[in-house]
Amino acid sequence: MAAPTVTVSGLTCELGGRTLLRDAAMTAHAGESVAVTGPSGSGKSTLLSCLAGLHRPGAGTIRVCGTDTAALRPAQAAAWRLKTLGFIYQFGELLPELSAVENAALPLLIAGKGRREAYGTAQRLLRELGVGAVADSPAGVLSGGERQRVAVARALSTRPPLILADEPTGALDERAADDVCALLFGLPVQYGCTLVVVTHNPVVAFYADRQLALRDCVLHETTDTTDTTAAGA
Repeated sequence: MAAPTVTVSGLTCELGGRTLLRDAAMTAHAGESVAVTGPSGSGKSTLLSCLAGLHRPGAGTIRVCGTDTAALRPAQAAAWRLKTLGFIYQFGELLPELSAVENAALPLLIAGKGRREAYGTAQRLLRELGVGAVADSPAGVLSGGERQRVAVARALSTRPPLILADEPTGALDERAADDVCALLFGLPVQYGCTLVVVTHNPVVAFYADRQLALRDCVLHETTDTTDTTAAGA
């Protein structure tokens, strides 16, 4: 088996004098989805920040695609994130004044790709993700489900090996959440990436190949639906 995309060991992290992660460990491979569950404030988003090299842990090691994220200087980390990570946030975090295709093309433009290549890639992804018809619409007028699909296209635009999603269905109604989950958790198979999703919702976590529950600052692997539900309560 190929080396994991993500390897975390002995991760300890404090924020505001409060321990959020203690001796946490996890792995995730290409083509795999992993859901991390836990109640609000349990440290799920902090875990994503550590994986992205945005927060330096107090102890432990984090390797993403072989890179020790804690060893990166700020400028190095920014360049590394641009080519290695795609982010999907709870509210999409699109720029409302830009069109859907402009939002999806933005990472490629920042990475120095030409306008024709960037927009061509963005248009193709929007079509593949079922929102090609709204490519020229301002992001501010899109529905919640449409915004999240555009956010997925943006995250995929640079073909990163790792996609991180923070409560990606938290702002959606049940039907839109189901649609986005089906799309989101199909990405590893379709695009060969690794997906790590943090959520308090056990229904969302159920879509993942593997589930981890964050309890008492420690990550516990679980395939027990009852256990996961308790962790997300």
